[in-house]
Amino acid sequence: MEFEQIVEKISNRQDEILSNITIEDVVIYVFLKNEYNKSNILSNFVFQFVFKTWYGLNNAGLSDEIKVHYFELLKNKQTDLRIILSELYEIPMLRGMHAIQFAFATKLLHTINNDYPIFDSKVGNVINKRVTGRNKNEKIDSCIEIYDYLIDLYKKLIINEQIKKIFLNFRSKFQVNDEEMSNIKVLDFLIWSLGRLE
Repeated sequence: MEFEQIVEKISNRQDEILSNITIEDVVIYVFLKNEYNKSNILSNFVFQFVFKTWYGLNNAGLSDEIKVHYFELLKNKQTDLRIILSELYEIPMLRGMHAIQFAFATKLLHTINNDYPIFDSKVGNVINKRVTGRNKNEKIDSCIEIYDYLIDLYKKLIINEQIKKIFLNFRSKFQVNDEEMSNIKVLDFLIWSLGRLE
């Protein structure tokens, strides 16, 4: 979907999009953001439990070893997408296979820096992009290409006048200010919700 089409869809379907987001989602997000910033997450098992549940780590066939290393990367503020993807790939999943954890890697990046967008299948539906490649390196290259595109797209969207008005509607409905939630995260909620509707 092209930039103008995305703006038009979000504008035309904003009531549906906002109705598709729950106050619980917003409250949990703010809780995770605050807990990450104030505590040692390796010993904060409530944070880990809520994070794994809300972001879907518990339903993805990930081994305990992957989850442990994931939170170590998060605590150590690792923001190199290639390193995150490569290290998580090396640890086998529950069924013994190895996989590229692109969505979870971007959730990790966003938690460290709230100005990084999140990519998942719902966002992929909206921007019409999927990871391609026949091996680890090709898939990682594909992830980086998609993520660079997404970062650039979000930079353009957050300064669009129509989108700015929807940000105000979102913030009014869910009572969240700029400190609690970045515009990138508001946009992430909007795109994710649109992807669920598509």
